Amino acid sequence: MKKRFIRDQTGEGFIDVAVTILIIFVLMASLMALFPIFTAQQDLNQTAKYMARTVELCGKADDETLQSVTENSNFIKPDSIDISTDWENAADKTIQLKTPFTVTVTKTVQIVILRPALGDPVTTKVKITASANGISEVYWK
Repeated sequence: MKKRFIRDQTGEGFIDVAVTILIIFVLMASLMALFPIFTAQQDLNQTAKYMARTVELCGKADDETLQSVTENSNFIKPDSIDISTDWENAADKTIQLKTPFTVTVTKTVQIVILRPALGDPVTTKVKITASANGISEVYWK
């Protein structure tokens, strides 16, 4: 009777299920921890596209024009904005008609890696960027 008990492996399936469920929970937790990066990237892409469209319509990329985009609550406020183009007037930051430009916005997002009960959370910073191209639609005399 003792030999039959040692050779019996009916509980093996329970251990396999427990390990599989543990792996699934760890994967779900890691995806939930990385979710803020994906949403911030989508918001940053939309902000870059809207900034490019605003610069296309205004023909200038000064601070006032770029601030008007981020004043709206639907768009994320980036840490830095870089516009690369051939300026018509670099002092006024105006772009001549049919001149292509690229708007690049950058944002730093914090990810919580570990959140202990009695202490500060362990975080890391991830730098994300988004770019949008455009062509000026304003003629400057």
